[in-house]
Amino acid sequence: MVIGLLTVVLLGAIVTLTGSLDLSATTPPGKLEERLADFVLDRSVQKRAPEVKNPRDSSPAVLSEGLSHYRANCLPCHAAPKVEPFEFGKGLNPAPPDLSEPSVQARSDGELFWITRHGIRMTGMPAFGPTHTDDEIWGIVAFVRHLPELQPEEVTILAAAAENQKHHHEEPAQELPEKDDAHAPGTPPHKH
Repeated sequence: MVIGLLTVVLLGAIVTLTGSLDLSATTPPGKLEERLADFVLDRSVQKRAPEVKNPRDSSPAVLSEGLSHYRANCLPCHAAPKVEPFEFGKGLNPAPPDLSEPSVQARSDGELFWITRHGIRMTGMPAFGPTHTDDEIWGIVAFVRHLPELQPEEVTILAAAAENQKHHHEEPAQELPEKDDAHAPGTPPHKH
């Protein structure tokens, strides 16, 4: 048993020290890596998430507020039913989950809140706790719960946001001056 454990440690050290593990975002994870990461994530979230129900109801006002935050912060990566993610969201690895999927909807309110508030390291999922109040995060959780039942007008609002981001390809690129102290176009003249 000791020899087996030492062998695993030695192999891990060899892979690490030789740089053999490809961590690029264009290489999909292997099955073992995916299963291990999912297992570790689930255990970590279950241990830390509060065991509470969402204190916010799913009233039209709360869902409207949640939609607004979702459109600005979640839609670019997670998409929505009948709405694709933004261009950069398609390049994330691991791919952000579809939040209307049964596996996500099966998470407790506390787990969805904890993930949204604290983020998930090395996945592209940011922590919204530093920029949003707990009340706003609970509103986002309420909207995530509502995703499988989106109304046509809500799909239209989300689709318009996704469509707006596509137009950056149609605008001519603005070149910055070739100086070390270059500033964005439109910056008023000033001295350094």
